[in-house]
Amino acid sequence: MESKIQNLKSKIPPAPRIDMRDKVTGRADYIDDLPDLPGTVFGAALLSPYSHARIVRIDASEALKLPGVLGVVDRDHLDGVDPRLKLAPHEHLKGVDDQDFVATQKVRYDGDLVALVVAEDRRTAERAVKLIRVDYEPLAPVFDAVAALDSGAPVLHEERGSNLLAEDSLVWGDVDDGFKQAERIFDETYSSPSMFHHPMEPVGGFLAQYVNGEANVWLPTSSPTRDAAEFAHFLGLEPDKVRVRVPYVGGGFGSKIPTPAHFAALFLSRKLGRPVRLIASAEESFRQNSRHAEVFKAKIGVKADGTITALDVDLVVDTGAYTTGGLTAVHNSVISAWGCYRIPHLRIRGKGVYTNKVPAGHTRATGKIQTTWGIECAMDSVARQLAIDPYEFRKKNVLLRGDFVCTGTPAMDTDYLDLMSEALAGIGWDGKANSASSTSGPRWARGRGMALSLRHGSQGGGRAYALVTMDARGVLTIQHNAPEIGQGTHNLFSVVASQTLNLPQSQIRVRTPDTAVHLPFAGVSAQRTTMQMGNAVHNACKTLQADLLGLASQVKGGEAKDWRMVDGRLCWGESSFSINEIIRVVGNSVVLKAVGYHSVAPMVKDSAFAGMDHWAPSGAAVDLEVNRDTGELRILGYAVIADAGKTIHYPSAKAQVDGGAVMGFGHALFEETIYQDGQFQNGDPFQYRLPVMKDLPELFYSSMLEKGDGPGPFGSKGMAQTSIVTVGPAIGNAIYDALGVRVRSLPITPEKILRAMGKIMENG
Repeated sequence: MESKIQNLKSKIPPAPRIDMRDKVTGRADYIDDLPDLPGTVFGAALLSPYSHARIVRIDASEALKLPGVLGVVDRDHLDGVDPRLKLAPHEHLKGVDDQDFVATQKVRYDGDLVALVVAEDRRTAERAVKLIRVDYEPLAPVFDAVAALDSGAPVLHEERGSNLLAEDSLVWGDVDDGFKQAERIFDETYSSPSMFHHPMEPVGGFLAQYVNGEANVWLPTSSPTRDAAEFAHFLGLEPDKVRVRVPYVGGGFGSKIPTPAHFAALFLSRKLGRPVRLIASAEESFRQNSRHAEVFKAKIGVKADGTITALDVDLVVDTGAYTTGGLTAVHNSVISAWGCYRIPHLRIRGKGVYTNKVPAGHTRATGKIQTTWGIECAMDSVARQLAIDPYEFRKKNVLLRGDFVCTGTPAMDTDYLDLMSEALAGIGWDGKANSASSTSGPRWARGRGMALSLRHGSQGGGRAYALVTMDARGVLTIQHNAPEIGQGTHNLFSVVASQTLNLPQSQIRVRTPDTAVHLPFAGVSAQRTTMQMGNAVHNACKTLQADLLGLASQVKGGEAKDWRMVDGRLCWGESSFSINEIIRVVGNSVVLKAVGYHSVAPMVKDSAFAGMDHWAPSGAAVDLEVNRDTGELRILGYAVIADAGKTIHYPSAKAQVDGGAVMGFGHALFEETIYQDGQFQNGDPFQYRLPVMKDLPELFYSSMLEKGDGPGPFGSKGMAQTSIVTVGPAIGNAIYDALGVRVRSLPITPEKILRAMGKIMENG
């Protein structure tokens, strides 16, 4: 009987997300919707118009005279405070302290914070900013990370002596011996540009109050625990003296992190004793964060039959003006640059480099979009030059379930052959490559391409904690510190609790993050939420269930093992009781509590893959046409398959796959931040091109591989970032299939296609 019920339940569509109604009706509160605190003042930022310049003089006297202006912070108004942001050591890959919260000697990018003014109202603050006089001595900027390593390049941080931030590497086998075994050796180079995350909600919204040695902060963020530690470190307070609360977040993709203006606002809140609010504009948002540009240069050794013998990769990762996410991006790029292939001899070396661009932070699939573009195009190119179908080349070399990547990593826990075959079937392709592609022929040339990705499960993060409580009504409340940034986090917790306790979701409440509950969590990034917080919620619910069943046996008889929960009721044999009937015997004010946690393996400094527990791959295929005369692309069909292990809430999981692919189309075809004539040229939503519905193919197939083999709740895996990385290389490989020429830099534009065809010259 129970199995029949389970089969019946599996056919019932999942309930809608618990946050859906609030979001579609406009009732959801985001940072700008929160009411002002009593006495709130408003901040406005003065940003540098130069990408590289020395600050000769700042004069804020006229701004301070303006009625309604209450204070300013710039290099001359620091009250003896060291402006250098000395970051709290909260991650394995801690950034170096290279940024001031307001510029002092130099500005290093177009958008660097020079001053922050606070006034009684926003309009007055914005007027006051225009009254601040700054004399700059312009310096030559450098926007190309490779050029920034040249001996004569302008140096951003003189105290470092060069623009080299850091180096990282990954080696196994003997790469020189591997190339000796090779019968053919190929050199391949690919590049990816800087880009902006572009969440719907601008980056930089903030509300903070410093009172009596304590700070209360409201902001959109992916990691309130991390941010509370950073703010406490900055203010010289104990961590429990800073309370961070997170409303709904209007998208993030890695962009929602503390900005220099946030620290400046805290500085002024402490000085004035009043709450400070920041409301970010779209133009300011573009100047808060970015994705790393990257150059991928590979040397690949293969035997005549297509067997890979060696891979040697050099990476140059552009971190922008400051470290921010630079060390993580270099590390992630290094450990993903080999793709998903069996490579006996490997050497990957990466360099993080400063340039005069907007600082690059974490971005969805940090460091892996760039390397997947590089390695998947490179492998496709090698196969073509060997006259082997790229599909057959991948089948020969791809990692199989049970294969070990290298010492210290979990065995491969996915089936790439299944991912590939389903992706190909999704566009109706047998995997056979065009054999006679050329730049001449019919006006529209058709091509198909594929790509695979390998993303590891999250690394590090310490322990994730969740607290569940149940009151006498049988209402379960989940407390945690995992923000809802659009991906369905809170709904995930509700579903995990519902399935674990066999409790209707209508009886489950999920609180918004608040660091005052002291439940540490590294943050909703790196595909860690389902795995780490999902397991924490699951474990907390299991503990609470044991407590509740034990209480039921005490109150009504029998042993705890004989009791079970069914649809929110406690059952013993043929008897059924409401939760209220059990708990009220002890007292109507009684609340059952349980804390659950998930402990992540510690990061080991000398192990590239330490702290990870599973792999998170995907496969994709695309069908397209290219106009030989104009370079125009028509995407006819696209298919992407992600290994989810087991979907907990199918609509949310599929939306992650769909959304990642749409974002991938933007990265592949349109998005880049452009620097020219010493300035950031397209830093506003009217000039920065995003994909729209008409850019997506009518045939759009997405699905998930579900074998219940993941370490998360019910066999789930992290999969939120799997689909974004494969779009670019699949399209690039399909263009080669259509025309026989290869575009080697993103985004792929008609101009680049025509240039690859030789129809326009490099500077033409």
